[in-house]
Amino acid sequence: MRQIRRAMAISLLLTVGLLVAGCGQELKKENDQLKTQVASLQKENADIKTEMMTLKGENEAMKKELDEMKQHMAQMQMQMKGVKPGKPAKKK
Repeated sequence: MRQIRRAMAISLLLTVGLLVAGCGQELKKENDQLKTQVASLQKENADIKTEMMTLKGENEAMKKELDEMKQHMAQMQMQMKGVKPGKPAKKK
């Protein structure tokens, strides 16, 4: 009787082992696909961060250029009114 139980237990363990091994291959394949996807997303994230930093730099440069243009425009308006920069405008 013990031998029969032992044989059944061993065959049951082998069956479970084979089933797990079969599922293991699918899990391994899915895991590899997920790793590839994660690597791709990490690269895309790094590219986006680089682009964001570039755009921030361009934005700052444009803000500076806009401020310079505003100052230049104010100087030109004062010159058109006949007022030289550095001198207060005449009061009427």
